[in-house]
Amino acid sequence: MGSLKQLNTYICEVRDKPFEWGKHDCFIFSNSAFKAYHGYGYADEWIGKYLKDGKPMLPSQLRSEFGANDFEEAIATKLQEISYVPPRGALVATKRAERWHIGYALGLSVGMKAAFLSQKGLIYLPFDDVVKAWIPR
Repeated sequence: MGSLKQLNTYICEVRDKPFEWGKHDCFIFSNSAFKAYHGYGYADEWIGKYLKDGKPMLPSQLRSEFGANDFEEAIATKLQEISYVPPRGALVATKRAERWHIGYALGLSVGMKAAFLSQKGLIYLPFDDVVKAWIPR
């Protein structure tokens, strides 16, 4: 079981760690932060499967690998989308951080803001910048 203390510890450990595909990208960060808070990752089995030869897969390759037309369809099999202010521990998405192949960056609600990964480490954005959010079912 995760906890707020484990989430805070994880965030402190990675706050200055830069983006790196397959090692510390927005999916790995958000899944690991989710795991620290909830005690399980929202999609542990996806780690490493969205890269081919160290590069992100093309949309057609992602559709074939995950059996979904887009990220929203794939994540709907794991989490429930919400349309209210995301509670602490919710998976969140923004277009205000560096966007990748799914059209936005993934992060985690950490209380009064949301944490996202940038090229230089973590950044925090207000909930006004969150365009989507999901919670455990």
